[in-house]
Amino acid sequence: MESDVSAEKNQMDTFEKVMMDIQLTNDNKLIISDDSTVAPVIIEELDENAISSMDVDISEFVEAKALQIQEVENIIPNYTLSQSCSSSKNLAMDTDQDQDMLLTPDEQDSGRLTKQFLDGELTFCEFSSKMDQNINLDMSENDASRKNVETDRVALVQKFAEPKTSKANSGQQVRQRRKKRLLPQVLQGLMGEANVRFAKGEVDIAEQMCLEIIRQVPSASEPFQTLAMIYENDQPRRSLQFALIAAYLSPRGAEQWVRLAYLSLENNDIKQAIACYSKAIQASPKNINLYNTRAQLYEKNGDKKGYIRGYMKLIQQLDAEDGKYIVEYAMMLAKHYIMHEGDYEHALEPMEILFAKCPNLITLEEVNVMTEVLIPLKQFKKCLNILIKYTSIRIRCKGNREIGRETGNACDNARQLEEREQSNNSTGGVSCQSEYQDIDEIEFCDIPDDVAADLRTKCLICLIELNYVQIADEFLPKLYNENPENFGDLFLDVAESLMSKKEFQRALLLLDPLVKSKSYSMAGVWLKHAECCAACNDLNKAVVSYEVVLDRTEHLGAKLALAKIYKDKELYDEAIRVLYQDPERETLDPYALYQRMLLLYKVGRYEEYLSLGMLLMSRHCISIKSKVDLKALARPTGVRQRLEGLRNYRLSCGKTMEDENAPTFGDSAEPSEKDEFLLFLQMCKLAYKLKKYGSLQRICFTALTSKRFKKRNSHIIFLCLISCIHNNDSYYGYNIVREFVRECQSSNSWNLLNIIIQKTEDLRHNRFIMRLLGREDVFTYLHIMHANNCLVSGTYKYALNAYISLFKVTPSALLALLIGITHLQMACQKLSSKKNQLLIQALAFFKKYMQLRGKEGQQESYYNMARAFHQIGLLPSAIHFYKLVLEEDPGELVKQNAKYLDLRKEAAFNLHLIYMQSENHLLARMYLEDYIVI
Repeated sequence: MESDVSAEKNQMDTFEKVMMDIQLTNDNKLIISDDSTVAPVIIEELDENAISSMDVDISEFVEAKALQIQEVENIIPNYTLSQSCSSSKNLAMDTDQDQDMLLTPDEQDSGRLTKQFLDGELTFCEFSSKMDQNINLDMSENDASRKNVETDRVALVQKFAEPKTSKANSGQQVRQRRKKRLLPQVLQGLMGEANVRFAKGEVDIAEQMCLEIIRQVPSASEPFQTLAMIYENDQPRRSLQFALIAAYLSPRGAEQWVRLAYLSLENNDIKQAIACYSKAIQASPKNINLYNTRAQLYEKNGDKKGYIRGYMKLIQQLDAEDGKYIVEYAMMLAKHYIMHEGDYEHALEPMEILFAKCPNLITLEEVNVMTEVLIPLKQFKKCLNILIKYTSIRIRCKGNREIGRETGNACDNARQLEEREQSNNSTGGVSCQSEYQDIDEIEFCDIPDDVAADLRTKCLICLIELNYVQIADEFLPKLYNENPENFGDLFLDVAESLMSKKEFQRALLLLDPLVKSKSYSMAGVWLKHAECCAACNDLNKAVVSYEVVLDRTEHLGAKLALAKIYKDKELYDEAIRVLYQDPERETLDPYALYQRMLLLYKVGRYEEYLSLGMLLMSRHCISIKSKVDLKALARPTGVRQRLEGLRNYRLSCGKTMEDENAPTFGDSAEPSEKDEFLLFLQMCKLAYKLKKYGSLQRICFTALTSKRFKKRNSHIIFLCLISCIHNNDSYYGYNIVREFVRECQSSNSWNLLNIIIQKTEDLRHNRFIMRLLGREDVFTYLHIMHANNCLVSGTYKYALNAYISLFKVTPSALLALLIGITHLQMACQKLSSKKNQLLIQALAFFKKYMQLRGKEGQQESYYNMARAFHQIGLLPSAIHFYKLVLEEDPGELVKQNAKYLDLRKEAAFNLHLIYMQSENHLLARMYLEDYIVI
């Protein structure tokens, strides 16, 4: 026996010595080296799957190839780490192609994410989240999306009453899916060797061994644990990183994650600590202390949503035996959502869980909060069911079907609930665990006096909202008798419900004592009182109430409603006063400004109307600060190009695009685009009517900067041209009309260009006409305008040549008149030769002009003929034609447009001048008195 023990001991010593020098190559083959020079050792590998017993067929052994002896330093040539934390930089090193093929895509992603985390490119939260995505497992702590907050209690009961075995099974499945990857047997030996080396103090070799294992199996946790111990003393932050990775890859208990969270807090990394506590909660989902600690960290980090979300997760995880905690946290969550956020939908979820899991712990406080949540969500049937189940309220539906308890107070303890449940089960009544009763066609309701006032009021609200106003009306007198100082909020709630059903007279019975009370005589209550009075056609009383509201607050709805009442009473000045808004102090409402403008126009306060119109347009237009700004706007381009040009110009001048003192407009309702554009047109017409042509031009060019009117661009450009014509602004008018002519060469375009040219003070149009003239080869108005330029500039021969060339192509009265005028001007020149011949030719063309003009234009042709004779000094002939103008019938066309076409006043005035020149004062006076009236 001793010899056997001795032999066995010698064998173990030899085995340990050999294992000290066993290493692995990249293809997982063993290499054995020794300090002494020995021949390569051949090791036979066994097919481990075939070994089922001690009886092994020798033919199943495979002879291994001889391996070369290598030194330890050459085992992992690519991993040359120093002790100065360079391991993370060299984690993803070049690997052989064969080895890459051994890694799955998930393992390759794991290695990449691990390197990013160690390099500081990812936080631990991001690292764990992405790793969870890679393994297709939702381990996040976020709540499931609340797609249906209307889930009934039966569904919640079924959800939270699942057998624990199913939960355990599902948890087991999760653990199986997240089961760590075990190291192969050969790498387990290397992992043990690394631990031994670390224990002996050979830190560098142990580190390289761990990194080699990570390279081959990135999802193994053991090497990260060892690396965490290696860096623990010198680099605690790096050690924590490795420990977090190890804990993630091999999920530990909650205590391990709590320890890591504590270490994270020592490093002032609150977010990482929160992530650790989340992992700890996953490991122990019912540990309330973990939730509380994490909530404190959320609050310290300023993450209020995370704070609330955590407690929501807690009440979902807890079971009925932890009912007191469910009650505590569910009420806390509901009150938070109600008071701080006004979010009743989210407040309903914790209350649903509370009522589903802990029906025996429901007291009046929980019932009050639940009904307070259900009413704003308009779940009135559900609210009424809650009141019936937990109070002594009873109702009778159609068919004499009664719901509720006949006796007893509110269910405020578990014993009463159990007794009621047993009684209901034996009599077929409502059980706490049963579904809500179907409440339809209520015929009777009994609300005992022992029911709390708040709950009685909520029952009345439910009845009113369910259109049982007559039934609720039986209980309203009891509410009227209450003191409004103590029950004012209840008065107001019921009054709002009555108003929603258009029961304004009943609502006034509740609002009248409220507005007279000290505690509830507030602007909001007065506003509801005014609305009820207006709905009841008591306008005088409504006016008083609205005035009280406006004295206490600037309420837009009250302004509009009161202004409408004043407008209906034709008290327009009062309506204008009510709708006034101070641009320097208030946030302006566009619709109120619009209504005020309509009233200002109605009463004829045009100056205020135009000023307020510019203020209204300023919310979507750029204010024109000087006339020079028009240069960037007088282009028929898009709104964006105009604004860009204006911005560039103002920047070049050191000015800002926006007005620093511009008023602020609210986001409430505004007039439609069509209504506002009609208002803009009305402003233009008014400015023209008042002959405020400067204001007209400013209004039109301001509208060019509006993105709201961009679809009406061409209309606004035309109005800008008209404003330039009336304001004698030929410079910017020419910029606009030039583009008109380029786009559309119609008679109207040429006429507009001609109007601008007549008032222009520069010669830019000459160059423009000459450029266009080179593109034309037939008769157009452009040739006439070119000849007119020549006539005006005194180059009569060029003008005559152009006129005669056009007259040969298309004879017309206008061309004949212009040719006659040109000959006449040439004859009147001081140094011209052949004056008589020129005069004869001029009169011949005037005669041709009279023929072509016809009978319709007879008055005009007589007047022009008289002017010609008057110019050359043939006064008797001039008198003859002037008298023909006065004596002949002007025709229907002239009579219909006498203001513009009748020339009798001009003819009479010229006759007066002739007779004055001949000193016939009496005859001159006669023509003035007969034809010219001032």
